[in-house]
Amino acid sequence: MSEETQTEATVPQDGTVTTPQAEAPALTVADLRNLRTIIDISSQRGAFKGAELGTIGSVFDKLDAFLKSVDAKEEAQKQAEAPAETTAEEKS
Repeated sequence: MSEETQTEATVPQDGTVTTPQAEAPALTVADLRNLRTIIDISSQRGAFKGAELGTIGSVFDKLDAFLKSVDAKEEAQKQAEAPAETTAEEKS
């Protein structure tokens, strides 16, 4: 390798070596929605064996129920915030 492509760790004057920290893995609700869609499309296209369908269906049902509860909480939060915004606008 040439000297240009090699990288060396730099050591600060105090003698400690710092390494970049990896980002913590993140799984968002949008990712879970995508997984639900992937499972649905895969099952429609026959990607799973018959014996696997029970397990896949169980996971899909749990995921779907979770996402529906998240959606319901978000909707309730929006409705709770909406009257507060309306009252603030009426006072203006």
